Amino acid sequence: MADRVDFYFRQRVTEAELDLAFALLEKADRDLAADLNIYGIVSGAVPAPHSPVPDLTVDLTAPARAYDNLGQRMFFGTGQTVDCAVDLVGIPTDVATVGNERWLGIFLRFKRQLSDPRTDGNSQQVFFRRDESFELVVRQAPEGAIGVAPKPALQADELLLCDVRRRPGQTQILVADLDTSRRQAFIFAQGNSVAVTTGTWSILQPLAATVQAAFDEADAELRDHFTAVARRHAATAIDSTPYSFIGASNVQAALNEIADDLTTGAVGSSGATRVGVDATAGAPNALAAGTVKSQLAALLGFLNTHVGATSGAHHASAIGATAHNNIAATNVQAQLQEIVTDLLATAAASPGAGLVGVDAIAGAPTSIASGTLRAALVTLLGGLNGHMNQASGAHAASAISVLDSGNNLNAVNVETSLAEIVDALEGDHFRGNESNPGQHRTIRQPPLGGSKALILDSNAAGTAATRLRIYADTDSVWLTLNASWNGSAWARDATSTFCGGIRFARYAIEFLHEDSFTATFTTWTRRWLLPMSSTVNSAFEIAGTVREVGRLGLEWTNTFNGTRTCAGGGGVTFRNRFPAAPSSITLSVNSASSGFSGTPSTGYADRDGFGFFSFQSLAAAATAYWFGSYTAIA
Repeated sequence: MADRVDFYFRQRVTEAELDLAFALLEKADRDLAADLNIYGIVSGAVPAPHSPVPDLTVDLTAPARAYDNLGQRMFFGTGQTVDCAVDLVGIPTDVATVGNERWLGIFLRFKRQLSDPRTDGNSQQVFFRRDESFELVVRQAPEGAIGVAPKPALQADELLLCDVRRRPGQTQILVADLDTSRRQAFIFAQGNSVAVTTGTWSILQPLAATVQAAFDEADAELRDHFTAVARRHAATAIDSTPYSFIGASNVQAALNEIADDLTTGAVGSSGATRVGVDATAGAPNALAAGTVKSQLAALLGFLNTHVGATSGAHHASAIGATAHNNIAATNVQAQLQEIVTDLLATAAASPGAGLVGVDAIAGAPTSIASGTLRAALVTLLGGLNGHMNQASGAHAASAISVLDSGNNLNAVNVETSLAEIVDALEGDHFRGNESNPGQHRTIRQPPLGGSKALILDSNAAGTAATRLRIYADTDSVWLTLNASWNGSAWARDATSTFCGGIRFARYAIEFLHEDSFTATFTTWTRRWLLPMSSTVNSAFEIAGTVREVGRLGLEWTNTFNGTRTCAGGGGVTFRNRFPAAPSSITLSVNSASSGFSGTPSTGYADRDGFGFFSFQSLAAAATAYWFGSYTAIA
């Protein structure tokens, strides 16, 4: 029931009193919904990415019905689209930091739809209809690292439809970005508000006679059963279908039967006959698939055949042997290892060569007596050292002949060959008894061939950027830094620094610079050529990118007794010859008179320079000037 007001006879009812009567009825209606706990989204308003092409909006299904915690009803009959690019106050929801994310909340809240405007007795406009309606609100939480970013807080007078995730650079909201885990859906009644009768129950004993308590008790019983803490089935209570040699019909009896069948040793039906095994490859013996009993029988046959055979040895460590001479081990494996160890020994007292005998070997002037291999080696070493020692009669260098091997030596023995080599080297090197021994006098080279012959390659500093090379071709000598000739192109040594060079020819000198940082190149990006043999040879000719900055100026004086337009101009000669006329010439003022108008014009540009001029209107006896700089780019 609702609170009431009692209108009385001849009462002059005011607007506020009429509104109060309807407000009391409305309050009773909402109190009933709140008392019955009718709260949440009853149906509809299910979020989905925008269709047909997803963007930064979310579609909500209709019809939708919901009640807030004040019992206020909200309804919309057609689908709604919510813009998630900004929140309820117009602030963008973008995520600025890579690796972060932001959560938005789409909320539904009650509002009234005002309509039917009318004019009251005070000539004020009022809305006669105030229908129940709704409003969709987007709220945003602070951005945070992925996985730990917070979600917007729930609102007391609003219902959360879903959470929406925003990511850096996001242009579409997809299904994976929608989270309905916190959606405030309608619950007809709480489980702890519904009663149950437990008097006839034999297993469940809930703490209270409610549905919620009964579910909690059932969950606890199932948890104990599934985790084997309690309420476990007895093995005799679990059915088992007879299979193979197991005839029992429950698990306990089947386990007992399996244990009995596997432990029995009855002839023809032992446990080993009931255990299968797959095939095992091997050489010279292999086991076929079958049962443990059949493979044991096969192994027994293999063993008996091996033990009774006259061939087929055991492992050497299993074969005994008698100690003999200097071998102390008592099995074949150990004796073989001991023999190898003794033969490899290098100790002065007992080397391996001292255990190997050798018979006498005749010879002249040196012979070898019978004894050990070590004694024979000592004899050979003594004879060789005696031969190599000059005091003991080594060969004289003149007695050692030299074969003609086509090496440009004319001598026929070692002594004269060495003298010939010294004579050949002495002309270009200082001898040891002279000043600067070992250093070059003059470096002479024959034709080396190739498109560019390498004369010098110096990496004295130890860095690729300053590695110096000198090349020669039919026209020029090249000095390069950080560049080598591979036969068809220049190859860069250090990939992250410039290359430089100088080309010296009979008719020109050219400075070279390369700054493209490519691995190989055939054309240097910038070149300064001084054409010594050309008719015009007063300046460097530049190729590649060129940018020159210089100075120029103009000054006028009107000597006439009245205002006149005065013309002035001049020319600029570039410091170097451009490869062609500049593509642009820009003038910048450094200083100009107060009456000067505009900027001088340029023209007549070619590779050597350009002209400039300007027209100024000057009063009688007035002076005007302009001084500035030019920037020419080719």
